[in-house]
Amino acid sequence: MRAVFAACVTVRGLLIIAAIAGALQLTSSLVLAPQYREITGFAPFDLQSRLSPFMIGVELGAFEKAAAAGIYRIFAGVDFAAGIVTALLFSVFWTWIFTKAPARMFDFLKRGGVLMLPAYAVVLDAITKVGYARLLGGLNGPGYAETIEFCATVHRLKFALIDIRNVVTLALLVIAAIGLWRSRMPRAQP
Repeated sequence: MRAVFAACVTVRGLLIIAAIAGALQLTSSLVLAPQYREITGFAPFDLQSRLSPFMIGVELGAFEKAAAAGIYRIFAGVDFAAGIVTALLFSVFWTWIFTKAPARMFDFLKRGGVLMLPAYAVVLDAITKVGYARLLGGLNGPGYAETIEFCATVHRLKFALIDIRNVVTLALLVIAAIGLWRSRMPRAQP
């Protein structure tokens, strides 16, 4: 696995992964999400960043769940694949930064498992997708309200991790740029 991952840590590898992630994201957002919206009148739950339990309940009550369940399964599958490839893209990009502009902090971050951070958002995404599928599949009874609350909470956590991932990426770029700039500065002679 390490050899496959190491082979991706090139500009060419990054571009290939970015192209695959982009194609999956475009398919999810521009093809499947509009089909879901046509059936339900709403964007898929996964694409709504400020989703609350109240919003989930209102949306579920406003459309025929059985009709939405079929397109949601297709959307969820493509969107989940896009999430996996996007997580890989961030991990490979961070590794590429670590190798192109080495810094002591990068070794510390790698030992701490920072390369796994993008995968955590994918795990939370998978959990919410299962919950949404259960709700669209006709879940009733006491588990209904609990599942709505759980999905909304995990959904917010997923978006928080995505925000953290984006801030980490920016911080790594800044650290790498400063390191490269410092390495190119002429050293003063005493």
